[in-house]
Amino acid sequence: MIKTTLITILSIQILILSILFFLKKKNRLANSLLGLVLFFFSLATINFSLFHYLLHEQIIKYIPYLRLELLYALGPAIYLYTLSVTNPEFKLKRIQLFIFLPALIEFIYYRTSFYRNGANAIGFDSQNPLQLIFTIQQWIGVMYSTFFMCLSVYVLAKYKKWIYDSFSYTKNISLQWIYLPIVSFVIFWFVWFMIRLTDMLLFSGKYSDIYYYPMYIILSIMALWIGFKGYVNSTSEAIGFNLMLKPQQKVPKQTISEHKQIAENLKEKMAEEKYYLSQDLSLKMLSEKTGIQKDLLSRTINQYFKVNFHEFINRYRVEEFIKRIEMDKNKEFTFLAHAYDSGFASKSSFNAVFKKHTQKTPKDYFSNLHANK
Repeated sequence: MIKTTLITILSIQILILSILFFLKKKNRLANSLLGLVLFFFSLATINFSLFHYLLHEQIIKYIPYLRLELLYALGPAIYLYTLSVTNPEFKLKRIQLFIFLPALIEFIYYRTSFYRNGANAIGFDSQNPLQLIFTIQQWIGVMYSTFFMCLSVYVLAKYKKWIYDSFSYTKNISLQWIYLPIVSFVIFWFVWFMIRLTDMLLFSGKYSDIYYYPMYIILSIMALWIGFKGYVNSTSEAIGFNLMLKPQQKVPKQTISEHKQIAENLKEKMAEEKYYLSQDLSLKMLSEKTGIQKDLLSRTINQYFKVNFHEFINRYRVEEFIKRIEMDKNKEFTFLAHAYDSGFASKSSFNAVFKKHTQKTPKDYFSNLHANK
């Protein structure tokens, strides 16, 4: 009962957190969708606790009447939340609500005698066709939600790539705060699915008591993790990424000599004008400053320089920082002051980028440099 009580307490906390999201006015759609995600999480965990409480109290006959979980709703809710959090202009369309239709059918099914007779037959009458129907719909529900969870990871991956291809400073728009929890949960969900499938196919589910409790405790903690991250960052916004946007008109491919000329022209302009000193420099801004069409500019950076826009700009900033430090013989300014003057917008981004490009911290880099002189 201790494990069931713990899951119940965590479930109530998830439910309360979901209500708080529904009440938030800032980023209302995204917060409401996250509230919906947590609500479906809480239904799954509360359903588990309720089932084991009734089983412990030997009032099994009530179990089929109180089923709460909606397997078909969790994945779609996470997917729609991901769309909304990566694009502040996202509008929920009526047609998108159809992905919740299986969840509605699931809810109705749980209220019928077909479900109750099938659920009551589990473990007692393996020949009962209603038991088979119940088992099949459960597994379809798991796979249905898994599909949308994987789709959510795909959206986040596309957003991350778009950010690094379009912006030189990504700290406040990278959505790292939600990327890790959702990806971790999807991996956890998949592992759970494989463990459960293996147990059912090879051992007829006889080991479920061993892994069900710890799995539901982990599920509850991960739900709270997602909710906490979402609540703390609920006022932050992405920068207009839209997975559904039509691709822009393709730029005709250049010959090798034309491609090289564009790259050399870009290098010359970067050296002369030092566009990278602008902390909020984006691909669009650089396109306007250099007069190079945006798609062509992106292709040149990706294919000729073999990096994304974010790395391309920050390479120049690191080189600028090193030059400034070497020129500052009297050490009139701190490393951070030089970093800001070189185009970096924060200490954390500067340290991360510098170490990535030099494999050393700024302090270690210059200590080694002076030691070798």
